[in-house]
Amino acid sequence: MTVTVARKLIQGPKGLTETAALALAFIDGGLQWLSWAIGESASSYAFVDETEMLVRVQLGLHQSPMTLLPHVGLPVSPMKLMTMSPADLRVLAKAENGSTDPVVARQLRSALSAHDLDTLEDLRATDSFLAALGVADAPALQNMGLDDRKAIHALMTLPRMTADDGPRQEGTGAAAFAADLARTPMEFADYFRAYLAQTDKLKVAGKPADEQRQVADTAVQTLLPLMFAALDCPQVSGIVAPAVVAGAVTDWLRQGRRIGFSRVSEGVCQIIDSTTFTTETGAAAQQVVNLYLANSMSFLAGNAPLQGRMSQNGASCLFPIRSGSLFAELRLEATGGITLRQFRRLPTTERSA
Repeated sequence: MTVTVARKLIQGPKGLTETAALALAFIDGGLQWLSWAIGESASSYAFVDETEMLVRVQLGLHQSPMTLLPHVGLPVSPMKLMTMSPADLRVLAKAENGSTDPVVARQLRSALSAHDLDTLEDLRATDSFLAALGVADAPALQNMGLDDRKAIHALMTLPRMTADDGPRQEGTGAAAFAADLARTPMEFADYFRAYLAQTDKLKVAGKPADEQRQVADTAVQTLLPLMFAALDCPQVSGIVAPAVVAGAVTDWLRQGRRIGFSRVSEGVCQIIDSTTFTTETGAAAQQVVNLYLANSMSFLAGNAPLQGRMSQNGASCLFPIRSGSLFAELRLEATGGITLRQFRRLPTTERSA
């Protein structure tokens, strides 16, 4: 039997790159499968590259796209592991093997943060957060996957949510508002952020809850219908290289087309959070939306996505693009859709970072 990767015969873990060998060891039974496959004479396995090998081994052994590092408590796609450096993977291995060295613990926290990886402990904290906000039983929050919980976990780190005495009044109001409107956990996160951004922009934070809610609701209901024309996007064949994404974006923009949002709630959130929109309605509100999209497309036309950041579950990839004081981010979904995640002017504190 033979195992080939990119037409190269593999005779053991040493035939793989260090990254692939380390990542394969995190798949339960991965190294054992490779030894069996090399010694078995009945069949042959051929993989386009090492990433495909790891993804197919994980799926073949476990019928799940994600492996679990039980000691660290980290669910993660092998595709994500393949984007990490050997040094970071070695830190993960030491921690997973039970190291109690404080240096390893610090290195682990740094690696998890650098690669936007949340542990099971991080994700479980979303339950108490939602309970404290009074929305744990909201219908839209009853079936959450990894990406959903990561989106909720990100809300916990917002400045107005980190008070020592727990979620502030605005958080409770934002949660109730979002729970009423949302049909998915991602929409909940969008409407939560939109509420906080709009009440802060109009300086009604701290005022009666019904006044805050009215301000947020008026903004959302004004903008929602304007998002229907901002959902179109280019398509590629699944998760592809940055150069392919850049080419698809360039071709799309040359046709005079706009790259839209992945969902209407995300568009509403971005318009409230990243534009001068306050209380405009009708044509004035439409002008704000059009200007935002025109500026973002102009920025993307002059700044190609060069490097992606794989999601923890390997189901999407983010492409951050920064030039001067401006920042944009595109999202590539597993389905191949390329959408606009954000476009904004960086605060002064971020420009030199």
